[in-house]
Formats: sequence, C-alpha cells, structure tokens
Amino acid sequence: MKNILFTILIVFTFISCKAQIVPLDASYWEYPQGTYIKDTFNEMDKFVGTWQYTQGTDTLTIVLQKKIHIYNGEYYEDFLNGGYRYVSNGVEIVNTLSLLNDLTNVNGDNSKIQGGLILPNDMYPICNDCIPNERRFKLYFSDPERNYLSSSLVLRYLPQSLGEPEKMTATLIDNDSVMIPDENSPTTLRVPYGEYLMVKQ
Repeated sequence: MKNILFTILIVFTFISCKAQIVPLDASYWEYPQGTYIKDTFNEMDKFVGTWQYTQGTDTLTIVLQKKIHIYNGEYYEDFLNGGYRYVSNGVEIVNTLSLLNDLTNVNGDNSKIQGGLILPNDMYPICNDCIPNERRFKLYFSDPERNYLSSSLVLRYLPQSLGEPEKMTATLIDNDSVMIPDENSPTTLRVPYGEYLMVKQ
C-alpha cells in the first residue's frame, strides 16, 4: 500500500511540475505562482547579439541577451535583456551598454531594455506586411535620465536572403502613460521614436 501511495505521489508531482511550464504567449492570468514562462521554441534566440542601425553619422547599437529561468517574485521566466548606445551627428547621446556587464545585474534589474511579450500583428504598432502567425516581441525601453517616460521597443526579425546579414526592425514607441515630474521635464526619450532597420554585427 505504501508503494502504491508513493508511486501516485511521484506521478502527481511529475505531472504538476510539467503543467507549470507555459509558453511565452500564455495568458498571464492563467498560471499559478511558481509557473515557468519558458521560451519553449527558442524564439528569442534569433534576437540575441549586437545589432546596429546607421544613417549618416547617426548610429543606434542594441545588444540583447537571453535570460533563462529567472524568478521575479511570482513566477520564473525567460526574457530578453539589453542595453543600447545612441550617437547623433557623431556625438554620443546615451550609452547603457555598461549595465550589461554589471555582475549585480544577474536578473536584469538595471537593464534599460527588457521583456518577452509576444505581440500579435494586429496590435500597435500594427504590422500590415507580417505573415500570419509571425511573432514580434515587445520589450520595455528606458532612458536612464528620463525613467518617468513609458516606452516600448518592438522587435521584428526579418527573413534574410542568402549571403545577406541578419536584419530586424526595432520600433521605439511611446506608451502614452506618463507623469511628468515638472513642467520643465523632457517629454521624449533621447533616442528618437520610430522604426530602425538593424543589422546584426
């Protein structure tokens, strides 16, 4: 009898553990505390690395890492974590890349780019030329001098032709939910909003 109960307990534990792993596009209200939101199909992997946009003397460099099985106090998750450097007219305007090498930043708490939300094609910014079921990622984007602004970065991996470098679009959008500290506070990021065509380095 003890062996049967022990076997049932082991099977139940195994099934419970398996049931707590959910894919990235699972609805947030559907899983209990301790669930692992996993990049089950490794969709984030193609975004990992160094990407650069160049237009004349302006450059935007984005470095993305993948964090795996990180506990946020409620559940475990996989997410993209990153930093950026923006240069305008040859002058560095903002650079958060050093935060990626901060050993205290294991959970990405100090990162200025972070997230893993799958964005459907019919959600803003709408993607009219996306193929059905194409997956874009929406990430949090922050300016360290203007962290009161609420902005997002939408990543779309582009199909590549043979012999061409990998490319993606990075669309920086304003989330329109902001409380300005005072009337003299800037109302935009130091990196201009818009779409950037990024090439993998």
